[in-house]
Amino acid sequence: MKPLIYILILLSTIPLNAQINSVRMYAFGHSLIDHATSSNETNIMYWINDISQVASNTFATTGQYGFLPTHANLPPSSNWGYSGVTSSWDSSLEPFSDADINTILITAANFIQYENPDAPHPLDANTSVIQATETIFDWVNTQESNVRYYIYGNWPEMDLANAFPPTPPTQTEIDFFHNQTIGSFTDWWKNYQDLMLTSRPVLNTRLIPVGAIISKILRDIIPNQIAFADLYEDSAPHGRASIYFLAGMITYMAVYEQNIPDTYVPNSSVHSVIINNLSNIKDFSWDELNSFNLPNGDSRVFYSNILNVEDENFDNGSVMLYPNPTLNQFKILNLDGYYNISIYDTFGRIIQVNKNINSNIVISLENLENGIYFISIENMERDKVFSRKLVVNR
Repeated sequence: MKPLIYILILLSTIPLNAQINSVRMYAFGHSLIDHATSSNETNIMYWINDISQVASNTFATTGQYGFLPTHANLPPSSNWGYSGVTSSWDSSLEPFSDADINTILITAANFIQYENPDAPHPLDANTSVIQATETIFDWVNTQESNVRYYIYGNWPEMDLANAFPPTPPTQTEIDFFHNQTIGSFTDWWKNYQDLMLTSRPVLNTRLIPVGAIISKILRDIIPNQIAFADLYEDSAPHGRASIYFLAGMITYMAVYEQNIPDTYVPNSSVHSVIINNLSNIKDFSWDELNSFNLPNGDSRVFYSNILNVEDENFDNGSVMLYPNPTLNQFKILNLDGYYNISIYDTFGRIIQVNKNINSNIVISLENLENGIYFISIENMERDKVFSRKLVVNR
């Protein structure tokens, strides 16, 4: 066991968003993740791998096409593969439990947002977005431990007066599309994540607001500088290489918890306006991900900044944690009601949840190893009222 002082010094050096160096991904997706064309560049996996090579990270991936009701017919069957990208699993050769998958990416259809995520699914009334996701995540959780779960928030189908192609949308329609993506469409994905956090708090599902950030880039950072037909090929809307590059870049930032390297430049399949403005685009996207938070201030995106550094000893009253350091248990003193208490490790993973806790109830830590943990207490409205670093030292 390392000396306690060493652990404390090591913890103090962990950055707000700890970099992840190796991702082994499995995706439950559709064509807004992987658009099957003659080009390698119309899928996000190509671009994640391209960036990871420059960043000296490792990336392996595969996945499957479909919508959530069919994805929930388990076990999965891998049917995605990419030239030059390492496969994370071959379902014909080994069980999922042997694949060492550490990242799950899942997305819903982009034309069902008129129904809430917990309502009957428009494609299968016997389930819902939430129920199908629970089924998939629960199954994965029985196969692999310490998996990170991400919802890929895509972009909506367009409702146009004239078919595209051949008729490009008007500027009014383009503006409506971007505002919708950033507004009500993203609200649907946030509701989806919130329901999963309530339903499966231990899994700590993250949300990557891909569509919203792309729309903000096109609306605010490089407004009206690229013809719509150079970005999208139809009103689904399937993107061209430039859209999938932006989507892959944003997804890379989320799952590796780092900005893309300053030295990285995509190939010429990406529009020159994006390449020429890449420094601003990437930094804007990184800032957007860092500011995409839950109401209590925790990140919706990143696993490693559940408790911000400056917030690790937050207290809005007289709440106390005792004893700290501790051997096997602790109490929370001076709670004026009932609260949910979550325990996180230093990577931001929820490892224990205690619901409806009030003062003086003993919380056991017998199953935890020695080390540093974080305690977060929220009221029933999920407002954080207390957080503290906890040392387990037997």
